[in-house]
Amino acid sequence: MRTVPAPPSRAAQTCPSPITVWQSLLTYLLAQHYGLTLNDTAFSDDAVIQAHIDNGMSLADVLNAMVEKFELVRIDRRGFTGQAQSPLVTVIDILRARRACGLMTRAGYREVTRAIQGSKQP
Repeated sequence: MRTVPAPPSRAAQTCPSPITVWQSLLTYLLAQHYGLTLNDTAFSDDAVIQAHIDNGMSLADVLNAMVEKFELVRIDRRGFTGQAQSPLVTVIDILRARRACGLMTRAGYREVTRAIQGSKQP
């Protein structure tokens, strides 16, 4: 009788906490689009992020509210056109940030999506 070796076991991949997800994405988005660091904003405090999550706010809505409040200008756009360019973050920007931060993997994809969508969780 032949024995077959057991396949190598993989460590269970855990999904980062919602606060960690927000911090990762905000760090990328602020640096890439506005030239800011997380420490330049109130988002460096975990309690601020947790309050937004608890209130059911989406990451995009919170970031765009800050952009409007402080009249931030995007630094990632080239030149000027006849059309006004919105300084707001789009869904595409967030998807690119997720990919850059390694948050587009199968493991934890739904949890990350829930964390940034802003739906209140029971």
